[in-house]
Amino acid sequence: MVDIEAVRDWLGRLPGGSLAGRYAGDWDAFARHDRPVLTLFGSYDTGKSSLLRRLLVDAGVEVPGWLTISARHETFEVNDAEVGGCTVRDTPGFAVGASDMRAQNNARRARAAVGLTDVGIAVLTPQLATAERDLLQQLVARGWPAGTMWFVISRFDEAGADPEYDLAAYRDLAARKVGELREMFALDERVPVFVVAQDPFQSAGPDTGLDRDTWDEFRGWDGMGALADAVAAVSPSALPGWRQAAGQRYWSVVLDDTVTELRRQLADYTAQAEVAAGGVARRDGWQSELDTLDRAAHAGLDGLIEEVMRRSWASGAGAAELQAEIQRTLDEWFTKHDVRLQRLRQSIRKAKERERARPSWAGFASLAATLRAEPEPGAAPAGTGGVAGHLEQVGTMLIGALKAVNDVSATGRKTRVVTVAQGWGRHVGTAEAVLPLAVYLAKVVDDRRAGQARQSQDRAAIEQRQQVVDEATRHARDAWQPFVDAVRDEIVAETADQVDLDASLRELVGQLQQAVAEGEGLR
Repeated sequence: MVDIEAVRDWLGRLPGGSLAGRYAGDWDAFARHDRPVLTLFGSYDTGKSSLLRRLLVDAGVEVPGWLTISARHETFEVNDAEVGGCTVRDTPGFAVGASDMRAQNNARRARAAVGLTDVGIAVLTPQLATAERDLLQQLVARGWPAGTMWFVISRFDEAGADPEYDLAAYRDLAARKVGELREMFALDERVPVFVVAQDPFQSAGPDTGLDRDTWDEFRGWDGMGALADAVAAVSPSALPGWRQAAGQRYWSVVLDDTVTELRRQLADYTAQAEVAAGGVARRDGWQSELDTLDRAAHAGLDGLIEEVMRRSWASGAGAAELQAEIQRTLDEWFTKHDVRLQRLRQSIRKAKERERARPSWAGFASLAATLRAEPEPGAAPAGTGGVAGHLEQVGTMLIGALKAVNDVSATGRKTRVVTVAQGWGRHVGTAEAVLPLAVYLAKVVDDRRAGQARQSQDRAAIEQRQQVVDEATRHARDAWQPFVDAVRDEIVAETADQVDLDASLRELVGQLQQAVAEGEGLR
């Protein structure tokens, strides 16, 4: 037995918010019923809705507008109808193995309804359980007081034996099917099993405005009398014990389904946390490599212009020659280091393409987009009620938790302006930026050679020359810096979402791990 109060406490401490009140609300609404609740469940197209229609019509109760009869999957909500002194519920059909969200939610609603019932009525076709067998076995094993778990083999007029021509063969087939069913689910003789043909030969079809005499000619063999008598015999006197057992079933399902959903969320967020951590590692690696390239470029520039001037001075070159030599030297310096920058940028681009091609990236990109999106004004919170809605709410809660963490972390964060350089190629901007200084430097050389050669060795001349060299070096560095900044901004841009979400995802994964461990400990 589960400790219901411990389960409620655990639900109240889930990451991102509490589900305790939501589940308690569903349970309290059920507990307020002062008459027994009987719930029809099973795969879709087993005849649950037509079975309920027959019970209502035979009891002289008007068929509600929500009840539809079709071979298609028509029931999408849990609905109630009053039959005698009981509330009978029709549920969406199980669609075992279905991948679409609606079918999965229908199955969740049906399972939740089985938890919130006094008597469970599993409805199967004459083929008995197929794909839904494991699910039915789980539900049967939930702990039902004696006489509160029923089975109905419905639509038996389609089983292969025609009762109007060979009633004995029909009843023999029914007995064999009951035996197979008891063996399949290990049912003892106390578990009621009804074999019915609720609408023999589809006499009523999809109609709902029917009279009791619609099926009078089939009542001798259609089995509906025994089922109607069993419903009429359900007594409210047993409700206290039934409700206690229902509480155990309901909160056990709540616990199991929530732990299962948290495990799924944990797997998803663990994968996304790994993507984020990978982005942080790549940013660190790329920035370290860029810093190394930048230092190498600066080291290569140190003393370069001074060496050009020294060689030109010694060779007696004029202003034009000095200007050309400075341009050539700086162009070589820039080209050498720009090639390295472009190699790094190419490496970044290829790594980005590889990462975007991985399946894990799609989930991370979707999460990042969701966190950036603003909710529409007046939008209702996700969820459709019942266990299905509550489990959908788990995902909403976790997204809300991530948004809150990232909104807080964004406070005080400087706005990042990304200026990624376009049209990368071989540039001579550095040399061009220094040319005005080269012209000035050439003039200094000409002045010294025009009769002031000895002054070129004076301290003032040396200082003037060094000032020009320093200024030229500074301009070369300033012209180089935008190319480094462009690569750095690209690194930041390519890893922005991953770096921004890294800490919050790691924190959320830790919270989910703890929640799952606590939930498993309550089983």
